[in-house]
Amino acid sequence: MNLQEVLAYIVKALQQEQIRFGIGGSLLLAHHGLPVTPFDIDLVVALEDAERAVLLLSEMGTVVEQDETSLYATEVFQEFMIEGIDLDLMSGLQVRHDEGVFVYPFDEQSIDSAGRPFMALVDWYVIYQLIPEREQKVTMIEDVFTKREVDRKRLEQLRSLVLPQVVKKRINQWLK
Repeated sequence: MNLQEVLAYIVKALQQEQIRFGIGGSLLLAHHGLPVTPFDIDLVVALEDAERAVLLLSEMGTVVEQDETSLYATEVFQEFMIEGIDLDLMSGLQVRHDEGVFVYPFDEQSIDSAGRPFMALVDWYVIYQLIPEREQKVTMIEDVFTKREVDRKRLEQLRSLVLPQVVKKRINQWLK
């Protein structure tokens, strides 16, 4: 199976179990037409559904042991290998930074309900700013923002959270 086939397989299984989740990372960027080649699947799952999602995905593939990192404070992180494709499940997503801890507010309303459940691009605009070596992706998303309407309400919600001032300033340019 290729990545798109594995994604379809996983999405169908999670939806059948009524697990609330969104697709993010490079797959989200590719969905928006950005010049990236996804090699893995990044899923953010509602915290209340995380245990069921981990159990389901572990039945579909192999659980991969991962190294601890000091960057993330995520409540549930599990990596899987499903049909040769790497999948990262995150729930209660949190990222440490110099000014505190960003706690990602999972919101079903910000997930595309038509077709595959992709997360909001503004969510990953903020998340990528907190992860080292993701500046190119941040810049590509900003290029999209110059051509399409920005979800100002969601961006304002994210800006109100614990973020470095430099990130808040960068967000402000899209809220003027």
